[in-house]
Amino acid sequence: MKRIDTQTKATDKFGPGKHGFTNGNPTIPTPATELDESWFDHVQEEIANFIEEQGIVLDANNRTQLAAAITAKLANGNYLRGNVSSTLTAGFWTTPVAATVNAGDVTLPVASGNRFTLTATEALTILAPDPMPAGGSARLELTIDAVGNHAISWGAGFRVNHGQIDTDPNVVNLIHMEFTGALIDVHITQRAEA
Repeated sequence: MKRIDTQTKATDKFGPGKHGFTNGNPTIPTPATELDESWFDHVQEEIANFIEEQGIVLDANNRTQLAAAITAKLANGNYLRGNVSSTLTAGFWTTPVAATVNAGDVTLPVASGNRFTLTATEALTILAPDPMPAGGSARLELTIDAVGNHAISWGAGFRVNHGQIDTDPNVVNLIHMEFTGALIDVHITQRAEA
């Protein structure tokens, strides 16, 4: 694709280097933009190629072929999947991953996602991921079991900026974490009672 570049173009009409067309003005006098086949060839081929890529045969009597080609492109699930960020494809923010508990130590498998779930059935220490992410955010949905009152503590690297973990039975704690590379800023809320 290219912008019009004839001598009588409307220079910088849409910004620096973004020339356009003018009808001209005989009273000034400003000539109308001269048209050249190269520009029209570019426009024609850009549009025609897109239509043909969608398997549509060009038809001089059909003025809705570009719209049909755009609709066909967007209806193709593979096109949409190809343009979804790899983070969403991997399940980040869409598919919860179980946090890992080993001898009371909780680790967050940040290579597998950034939305975690865990039910506390014992005293726990939440540990910072190793290696620590350089940036980004995560959420841990920490549910306390029906017994409750388990001690929950933080390992090194966490800075709780708001809220605290409620260890009463059946409480759901929503722990939001922001990774800075050296620290994890934490904001804790609880899910409202149903």
